[in-house]
Amino acid sequence: MSFKKLTLSTAILASLGLGAAQSNAAEIEFFGTAKVKPTYYSNFDFDNQKEDGITLNEGGVVSGNGAHTRAETRLGWKAVGDDWSVKMITESDQILTKDNVDRSFYTTAEKNGLPNAGGEFGIERAELLYSLAPAVQLQAGWDLRYLDLQSGGLLYGDDHPFVGLRGKSNNTSYEVLYIPINNAVKTGSSEAGDWRVYSAKVSQKVAEWTLSPILAYSDNVDRNADVTYFGLEGFGKIGGANLSFEVIGADGTVGERDLSSAAAYAGIELPVNDSFSPYVAVRYTQGDSDATDNKVEGFNGITDIGRFSGLMGMDGNILGENLSTGYGATLYAYSPERTGGRVQGYGGIGNGASGINPGSQILAFGTKGALASVAPNLSYKAQLFMIWFDETGNLVNAKNPGQKVDDYAGTTVDLQLKYAFNLNFSMDYILSTFVPGDGIQDQTNSNDSAYVNTLSMNWTY
Repeated sequence: MSFKKLTLSTAILASLGLGAAQSNAAEIEFFGTAKVKPTYYSNFDFDNQKEDGITLNEGGVVSGNGAHTRAETRLGWKAVGDDWSVKMITESDQILTKDNVDRSFYTTAEKNGLPNAGGEFGIERAELLYSLAPAVQLQAGWDLRYLDLQSGGLLYGDDHPFVGLRGKSNNTSYEVLYIPINNAVKTGSSEAGDWRVYSAKVSQKVAEWTLSPILAYSDNVDRNADVTYFGLEGFGKIGGANLSFEVIGADGTVGERDLSSAAAYAGIELPVNDSFSPYVAVRYTQGDSDATDNKVEGFNGITDIGRFSGLMGMDGNILGENLSTGYGATLYAYSPERTGGRVQGYGGIGNGASGINPGSQILAFGTKGALASVAPNLSYKAQLFMIWFDETGNLVNAKNPGQKVDDYAGTTVDLQLKYAFNLNFSMDYILSTFVPGDGIQDQTNSNDSAYVNTLSMNWTY
């Protein structure tokens, strides 16, 4: 991102009431982005014969079958001193309608009961840093933090509030975080509805590899769940190949039931040239086979962030959209974590995941690169996912009642083309489809493919 930098003298800051001693002069950066995304959703319920219900994306509530235009506009600034920094990013992310852009107030049912959707402009992200010692940095705010985004995105990545410490010394870095995701105010209890996460991650560079043990404790009072996550993430090179992996375990209790579950990911990318960099990856989340027993086995991450993960991620592909019917994934997640409803769940985006979900096994093939031979500054990414349910014992067969649901969920195909006009403006187009397999067809009693078509116009400065 290209930033316009303004260095303000202490005298000017002091005249504004914002500064004191000359040694505290700060460098101020202003920056911003604007994205306008005409989008068409089709058959998010996998059924051409029915009118699709509503779904949602970052801009708000939309139809699962129809066109809308989403606009994400951000304005940010960052102040940097000798041992401190403050960064804030304001944002408005909305579906373009007259009511939203005019900030009209409305409460009628036709508007989904939203009191003032266009008035949600505010500070979307904040990062406040102070260096206490050479390898100890205090951090607070609500900026993007993650535990495993560079591998499979199975456990956590989001811009929730946090307070923590981080640092680096030679080849070792660390980060510890307190993340108060929910801090509800409910009558009769100071903690009812709360959800707090405590995490620690150490990253050690070994030759061309980075290995990171991960530990997190989820005190999910809202779901009556105590969960400890533990695992290992790694990424690096062997010869000309880029490799990444992670293994995550979950252990604890959900209500009166014992929880034991796991998730894993592994991928390899082999760059051949600038135009062709193929990859193969596998992604696994454990499913629950019996909702009536005393065990919870369906994996819930704190937030599954597969949509933005390394090899398999694509911001705007269909598997990262809100697919509540048939597959049961929520926004950003690649696993069917909401299948089964909010039953015995212990996490997920919005704390809405299910502990009796079927889990998933994804085999992914893809490639990316530049297309300079076609046009300068043109690039692409293409990928195919083959998706199986890990367990189907809790799924209901609507097509053949009483019979077992097939384990093949379906196939997704994604194509993204991007053209950079210059450093400040680019456009990209995504065509993404989900072809339902027998596992989804059994549950929906239909076999129509779902589609996403998105054109994104992107300004940055």
